[in-house]
Amino acid sequence: MAKGAALKDLKRARGSGEPVRVSREIDGADRLDAYVAGIGRKWVLLHTITDELRLDGYAAIRLRDIERATRSGWKGAMMAHRAIAARGEQCRPLPDIDLDSTKGLIETLTTAFPLIGVYIEKIDPHVCYIGRARGISRKKRLRLQEIGPTADWALTCFTNKTKDITRFDVGGGYIDALHAVGGDPPDC
Repeated sequence: MAKGAALKDLKRARGSGEPVRVSREIDGADRLDAYVAGIGRKWVLLHTITDELRLDGYAAIRLRDIERATRSGWKGAMMAHRAIAARGEQCRPLPDIDLDSTKGLIETLTTAFPLIGVYIEKIDPHVCYIGRARGISRKKRLRLQEIGPTADWALTCFTNKTKDITRFDVGGGYIDALHAVGGDPPDC
């Protein structure tokens, strides 16, 4: 679980509606600037902020991987917050997303969004697999039918151990564009 100070900052940020900068204990993992949309027993849901200071989808990250979550240490936080508000954007919580278990998280994200981005950053921090979740096997492996960068669907599913997954992304501009071009996947 996130260290006490980090978890406390996440809860404060969620309560105040202010953005937070999240760093994780994973070599090469992205730092995330975001609003806290939800906190569960195992996962935290962040409404991410782009470099252009816009809201862009959600990232679910494991609480245990969080090294630091700061509001005060991020000099651009209030400017980002004001820019987002000036555009009429605001953090939208997703109350039906299960943040207490990995299986529940996958199931609820798959119900709410057509595609998910899956990261296994401790194995390879530079790769994101995007596709449609097709369930979890008895051996706790996520079955994912991938969509490629040209919006072509794979005809078979690829699997990853759920314990290796460190992050899920949903609802962002790139993922939504892939779905708009590639449509729903064929059966696999």
